[in-house]
Amino acid sequence: MNIKKRNFKSGNENGVIIAILAILLVIVAAIVGAVVLKDNAAIATFDGGKVTKKEYQVYYEMFASYLKSYGYDANSIPTEILNKAAQDKMILTDAKAAGVNLTDEDKAEVDEIFKNEEYIEYFKKNYTFSIDTLKQIYYNDYIIQAYIEKLATEASDDEVLEYINSKKTGDEELNMNEYDTSHILFSFTNSSTGAAMSDDEKAELKKKAEDILAKAKAGEDFATLAKDNSDDTATATNGGQYKMYIDGYTVKEFADAVKTMKAGEIYPQLVETTYGYHIIKLNAINENGRLKSETERQEYANSKFTNIVTDKNFKYDEEKFKTFVKKIDANAYSTEDDKTNADDSTTTPVE
Repeated sequence: MNIKKRNFKSGNENGVIIAILAILLVIVAAIVGAVVLKDNAAIATFDGGKVTKKEYQVYYEMFASYLKSYGYDANSIPTEILNKAAQDKMILTDAKAAGVNLTDEDKAEVDEIFKNEEYIEYFKKNYTFSIDTLKQIYYNDYIIQAYIEKLATEASDDEVLEYINSKKTGDEELNMNEYDTSHILFSFTNSSTGAAMSDDEKAELKKKAEDILAKAKAGEDFATLAKDNSDDTATATNGGQYKMYIDGYTVKEFADAVKTMKAGEIYPQLVETTYGYHIIKLNAINENGRLKSETERQEYANSKFTNIVTDKNFKYDEEKFKTFVKKIDANAYSTEDDKTNADDSTTTPVE
């Protein structure tokens, strides 16, 4: 269960999200001159650089099946991958211009990964490109991540505030405080069957929740009660802790209760949301904590790249590009009606 309504999917409609960088090291970052490529002919260009055919094939091998699994349309996947390849090269160039390079410590960490023989064997079976190419991908990803962290750390409060304002939708309150809460959830979903509870089951659940609320109000350790009773597995192991903002992304009933509380208080009654019954404790109110939030600053840093592809005059010949993609994947651009027992895309090395 996630109290937040926010869907951390792409905020960048022009290409694959920057956030993937932090999730899947294996499928991100740029391939640059440090790797000897067989075909340096450009498949796309941008101010100060290009994406070569071989670079694109590496990206395609890594991304195509992944994007299919996330439900991307078959006709959009090739260009999503091309945008990502160009985007990563642009960011890497900017990172190096800002003086961000691979540290000895990061290099050693990557090199240690590549001592894992099981991983190497898996890679050899699933990709056509070399181990050295993959290692360079890791190196470059560390540089990109260090650059994003640099932007996040060095951003001024005014810059972060401007970014937060730009995200504001509707009439939600713009509140810079961070609310450090803890909660215990009694879910309306039956843990055994996964089905929604009946009214009778909800009534029994409410009795249990009220008993735990009484214990919390009587002074029993809230963190222990959360670990032993909460159905929110994402927070229960951490004593129910959930840091939030009054920004429209936390479910309304939960946020409305928190707004009335003082630090150290337990809300006097159960709070009902679509997820279930909540017992809420407000641990602290961190004034202007949202401006210092690592998450907000990371999002601010990522937002700097939202339009980088457009800003750097990214260009490619659509027909030539489609022809090239079909050479490496015969199933590219096919619709469900076109497929007859087609497997996940397979790629053929293009010399």
